Formats: sequence, C-alpha cells, structure tokens
Amino acid sequence: MLISDGVIGLRPIEVADAAAHLAAQDRESVRRTAGPGTPNMVAEFERCADEWVYDGPRKTFAVVDVPARALAGTLDLTLEPEFLAKRQADIRYGIYAPWRGRGVDGRAVVLACRYLARHDAADEAVLRLDPADTASIALAHHLGFHYHRSSSGPEGRLDWFIQAV
Repeated sequence: MLISDGVIGLRPIEVADAAAHLAAQDRESVRRTAGPGTPNMVAEFERCADEWVYDGPRKTFAVVDVPARALAGTLDLTLEPEFLAKRQADIRYGIYAPWRGRGVDGRAVVLACRYLARHDAADEAVLRLDPADTASIALAHHLGFHYHRSSSGPEGRLDWFIQAV
C-alpha cells in the first residue's frame, strides 16, 4: 500500500528500512521523533511493522521520495492516544536533512490526513509542536491547522494544532 501525490508517498514501515533510518538520523530528526536509534533498532522496526499486521493503534509510515525511491523520513499516526479525545489522531513526523525545506513534511501530513479520512480512522488530526519550532508552526497554519491549546509534560511544552480530516 502506497499513498502518494506523485512526489512523495507514505507506505507502512518495513524492518528493511531500519538501516537507512539509522544512517539518515541527525539531531533535528531525533528531536522530532521518539528519539535516537536504539541499540536494537531492528526490534523497534519489527514492533512498528507488527502494528500494521495486527492493525494496532500506531501506524508508522516510511516517507518516501517517489522518483528516487528513497527513504526521506518517517511519520507516526497514533489513533486515539489517551491524551487525545475520541476520534482524534496524533501525527508526528521526522524528515531527513536532504529532504528538508522542499515541502516533504507538508506533503506527508496532507497524505496522513487523507489516510485518516479514507480509512475513517479519525475526525481530527493533531500536531503537537515545540513552540520554538517556528517552521513547523508556520507549516501547521499553512495546512489549515488551528491552534487549540498548549500543554506541559514529559515531552516539554507543546502547542497543539488541530484540523478536521
């Protein structure tokens, strides 16, 4: 399954993506995702792939550059996590350095929202962003997300942006 706009695409993450993911990570991609590569990255990618097999609530996508067939980043959708309301999905993404500043992040979020709508998986998408990340906040506004609230917790202070899907 590939959801694509012809430039980038989203497909379920595969264990085979672990090596490319680990090689491409830099400080920025680590900050935007769950953290740096773990000593057992393959096990983490197996867990993510299993979520697809068993239709779990967390969907990890490989963000791919369609023409180059290269891994450009990752995107996580978490359906109805305990910190969100019913029928809301949390979106987190990390785009690797060579693809930043080229609109890949926005295209990936749009495709994730299409996935949510097509599968009737959520009514709203939520981006929880570091308030210092002005580029991501500008992107959220550009994509039609609206500021909802701020929160503080283990991840630090986050500004929440919501959009209907």
